[in-house]
Order: sequence, then C-alpha cells, then structure tokens
Amino acid sequence: MTTKKTRYRPDLSTLDNVAAEVGKIYRLMRNSEIPVNDGSKYCYVLREMFSMMEKLKSTAAIEKLEADIQALKEGRVVGDDTDVEAAAKAIHGD
Repeated sequence: MTTKKTRYRPDLSTLDNVAAEVGKIYRLMRNSEIPVNDGSKYCYVLREMFSMMEKLKSTAAIEKLEADIQALKEGRVVGDDTDVEAAAKAIHGD
C-alpha cells in the first residue's frame, strides 16, 4: 500500500503569516532540516510576496485617504476617527 504524501500549504494570506513562514524556514535551515540553498530560495519567494502584499496594502490605504480628502473638499462627511485609525493601521501594517 502506498501512502499519499500531503503537501505543506501554509496560510500566506497576511503579512504576519508570510513573516512567520520565513521564521519557520530559517529555523529549519538552522537545524539542518532543509538545505540552506532550498531555504534561501523559499525565503526569496516569500520576501517578494511580502513586498507585493505590502505595496497593495499601502496602495489601498492611500486610495482610501485620497477618497476621504476628495469627500472633505466636496463637503461630504467622511466618518468618525475610526476611519483615520483604520487607514493608519493599514499603512503601518498593524
């Protein structure tokens, strides 16, 4: 009987998860559980993913702020302070 090997599929949907995965790979390399060459390649891809996700998040926050500024110029109500806090969190990744 053959056993089906399951693939490791980490959740890489957030910046925190991507950063955590880099840490896991680093520990695997330090413990000689995976070759450094392979781990370095994985970390490179994860770094690129992190960078792309960071840019997308920043772009969305900037677009939101620009829309709020335009709304204020037009005399429309933008919202309460939580909108500003949410935008700041999006920019800083909190």
